[in-house]
Amino acid sequence: MTFIKNNSYLLLIFALCITFSFMGTKKIGNEPPFEEIIVSEGDTLWGLSVYYSENIPNKEWIQKVMQLNNLSSTNLQIGDDLKMPIIKKIRDKNMDIAKLVSGDN
Repeated sequence: MTFIKNNSYLLLIFALCITFSFMGTKKIGNEPPFEEIIVSEGDTLWGLSVYYSENIPNKEWIQKVMQLNNLSSTNLQIGDDLKMPIIKKIRDKNMDIAKLVSGDN
């Protein structure tokens, strides 16, 4: 009991570390995954959607990008950082092998 009384500050620090660790991991799990790029000359949301949208419609992808970056219009400024949603694509291994064999990359 005297150990606890004499070292109560250590227990407080330990409890705070545990609490902040749990809070940090919970916050990380709730954030939507995104990739960040720097807008260069000639970049448009439509052009980027063709390259990054994978299998979702381009208009839907553009809306997600605008929401993620708090954009009110589709105009981009050169040099701005742009967050883009990462689309998780489920791949069929047999389809990938067929593409490699046939040369349709």
